[in-house]
Amino acid sequence: MQEKYSAVVVDDERLARQRLIRLLNKFDNVDVVGEAYDVASAKRIIENLSPDIVFLDIQMPKESGFDLLEQVSVEGRVVFVSAYDNFALRAFDVNALDYMVKPVREERIEKMLEKLSKEESSNNTFQKFNYEDKIFVTDNKFMKFVNLKEVILIQSTGNYSKVCLNNGEKFLLYRPLKEWEGRLPSHKFCRIHRTSIVNIDYVEKLEKWFNYSFRVYIKGFDVPVMMSKTYSSVLRNRFS
Repeated sequence: MQEKYSAVVVDDERLARQRLIRLLNKFDNVDVVGEAYDVASAKRIIENLSPDIVFLDIQMPKESGFDLLEQVSVEGRVVFVSAYDNFALRAFDVNALDYMVKPVREERIEKMLEKLSKEESSNNTFQKFNYEDKIFVTDNKFMKFVNLKEVILIQSTGNYSKVCLNNGEKFLLYRPLKEWEGRLPSHKFCRIHRTSIVNIDYVEKLEKWFNYSFRVYIKGFDVPVMMSKTYSSVLRNRFS
């Protein structure tokens, strides 16, 4: 279990946000790093901070919590916090960790954190891939094994990941990017952005871009992939 989870609270009601933040501050393993009052502000904060947990209200002015999840890739876990329980089924359709009904109580948060801890412990038992391994992929039509060395790029799309192969095939898998990062051989696969992992065997060149970012050109991939300043040092060191 990690020492502390970073958290963002998204709720259009100021008093509701403050109450939940006060409750979360009672837990030593939770660090509230930001708060937002609508989808636009939440999107900016999540993209900048990549929190471990997003406590998300559903009904907000103009756009809902579900609208937010269609606009931003959340690497961490989503916990819906709503005044109503009639959205619970839809919440779990988007792989929410939990669904809490207002007013949230301290013991309810404690149960949620226990659930998250158990889930992480289970994920940590996954065996790491070897570069010579085969992985199982599936889409609406096909199910097959592919060689891991054929994977050139993995990109997150919501709670799913798109696996791109060197023959042009793409598969959408229900697996978060964080799990890929923990299992892939680090001497061959490198995280270059919060939404992308690249196979360095297929990287052809790097191009300097704005704000210390880079464009990464990948063999067999028509469009360059962005590499953010945060992740640039690892890949640049391998090419130096």
